[in-house]
Amino acid sequence: MILPIPAQSYSVRNQSDIHLALTQADKRNHKRGQDIEVSPGRLILTSPNGTRHSITVANDGTISATAI
Repeated sequence: MILPIPAQSYSVRNQSDIHLALTQADKRNHKRGQDIEVSPGRLILTSPNGTRHSITVANDGTISATAI
């Protein structure tokens, strides 16, 4: 996240820009106690040995992992 450079003195416009940037960034964060939906992106997990896997689900609900 890149916030606007603070003004030398209080500026309503600057504070508004900062508030907007923080609000937009917060909306992109996952919250505790809420569902997490990954779409259209991928769910990528890393195994203990460092191998990365893409997790997918088929129309019938079958879940699979593919090394990437």
